[in-house]
Amino acid sequence: MKKLNKGIGDYCELLAKNYLLNNKYTILECNFRNFLGEIDIICLKNDLLIIFEVKGRYNCNYGMPKEAVSISKQNSIIKVTKSYIAYKNLQYINVRFDVIEVYLNSHNQSFKINHLKDAFRLY
Repeated sequence: MKKLNKGIGDYCELLAKNYLLNNKYTILECNFRNFLGEIDIICLKNDLLIIFEVKGRYNCNYGMPKEAVSISKQNSIIKVTKSYIAYKNLQYINVRFDVIEVYLNSHNQSFKINHLKDAFRLY
């Protein structure tokens, strides 16, 4: 099951990357990892560093994709973001945290993307 979930996650991230490129985002990093955790996609647009968490679902039986971005997940993403900013010397850039929900159709290859801008903030 874990391999299946990883494959679905990778596919959703690919769809999200294509969406971002089509909407004029500059992708800086994908799957940025360090000892604190991982960020799915890091982009730049209009002098704004945008951190993306991508969540996909075939159905909402276990909740909407955005609901999987719990407070602990948000805190992890924020910690990794702070580390990334220090590592890249970007202390003076504004940051926004977005969630991209990918709704997959199990009957065909259609999908829907819901881009939630400013989904959570630094505390």
